Amino acid sequence: MKIVLQKVSRASVTVESQVVSAINTGFMLLVGISVDDTLKDVEKLSKKVATLRAFDDNDGYGWKKNIREVNGQILSISQFTLMAQTKKGTKPDFHMAQKGHLAKELYDKFLALLRQDLGDENVKDGVFGAMMSCELVNEGPVTLILDTRDYN
Repeated sequence: MKIVLQKVSRASVTVESQVVSAINTGFMLLVGISVDDTLKDVEKLSKKVATLRAFDDNDGYGWKKNIREVNGQILSISQFTLMAQTKKGTKPDFHMAQKGHLAKELYDKFLALLRQDLGDENVKDGVFGAMMSCELVNEGPVTLILDTRDYN
């Protein structure tokens, strides 16, 4: 499982010219599920996202507070292309991306764990499998890559 996490002051996702979700201060996540991922991977990264200290404290010092402590929100977007292999040739190979229905099960569990931890109103997402347009204002800029292969 791989996540590109960006700290944002605002973010939104649009499907067919309609904004389907929008947040203010928090994280925008691009989430890729691989064929090797399990519930354990989902649990590990949902906890990592919820507890990651990427926000300033009240005195303006960075990396002190997590998203819950700043009452931040999450906009999560399913992103099978994060699993692309690009070492050979010029066309991305997506064979490491989990099949749609299996990826959706794990992705939905990931969202459920985040909502359980942060509250339903603080975790939003796009439309699984849809063509989406994402817009964000990246703060910092802070962009981190979380990969379960790094935590084994």
